[in-house]
Amino acid sequence: MVSASQSHTSRPMRFGLTTALPRGREFGDFAVSVEAAGFDVMTFADHLVPTLSPFVGATAAAMATTTLHTGTLVLNNDFHHPVDVAREAATLAAVSGGRFELGLGAGHMRSEYDAAGLPFDGGGIRVARLQESVTVIRSLLDGEAVDVDGTHYRVHAPGGALVAAPPTRVPILIGGNGTRVLALAGRIADIAGLAGITHNHDATRVRLTHFDPVGVEDRIAVVREAAGSRFDTIELNALIQFVVPTDNPAAAAAELAATVDGTTPELLLESPFVLIGTHEQMAQALVDRQRRFGISYWTVFDELPGRASALPDLAKVIALLRN
Repeated sequence: MVSASQSHTSRPMRFGLTTALPRGREFGDFAVSVEAAGFDVMTFADHLVPTLSPFVGATAAAMATTTLHTGTLVLNNDFHHPVDVAREAATLAAVSGGRFELGLGAGHMRSEYDAAGLPFDGGGIRVARLQESVTVIRSLLDGEAVDVDGTHYRVHAPGGALVAAPPTRVPILIGGNGTRVLALAGRIADIAGLAGITHNHDATRVRLTHFDPVGVEDRIAVVREAAGSRFDTIELNALIQFVVPTDNPAAAAAELAATVDGTTPELLLESPFVLIGTHEQMAQALVDRQRRFGISYWTVFDELPGRASALPDLAKVIALLRN
């Protein structure tokens, strides 16, 4: 077992809610309720389905609140040019008073690419394109000159010529489960996002991989090796896949395992990506996980098909941890 660094175990715990649901005219009220529930960040997914545009959703949430950070979790790199991403992110950071966090990923849903007439390249090419893209984005957001003549992008401009850098630095999150993506996070990201799941080539199936404590340590080790001396500055995030409030964790885990391929009740009870138990037990589990793994930033889902929002339960957990 690899011990978490002191800088990670001592970080203040942060909580995020990720959503993609259109909420119409009550959307501003919903963002306010997320802020009031104690969440630190509200993020938006990026899928070509009838959901909120991630940048517009993040802007609307920021304008309706006063302290809540907003962000993308994660933006599909293949749907956006890096110069445009940097411009949108810089603008959003400026108008929100520095409350925007940019999450980036390599994309995985082939059905969306096919529907939009976009080429769906292999994983290696998509990650290589993300690597070039994030280099451009980071430089533009920092007001630096860009001189990239890569395989996928060619951007040449002096500092400040294409994008007005915001007054406060925009944190970049790079999220995933694969070695190449997490190594990229280690090299350049401010936040490394861990998911615990892997999609097959065209995202028609999902597998739980690196879902147990040993697997999480392995994924963090990838980030640590790539980061070198900057590892202590990287915030570790985990996307919690299941939140199950119950007074009987063993029975609830057995019930959930029967619906999730490739898992067992024992795995679900020990996984850092699952919270099962009373709110008090969930709160203690998060404290223990930060102490063991150094993960301090926890994100849960809003409503998903067939699954209720984790917001009310996490609000109670957050209150226990902060009172």
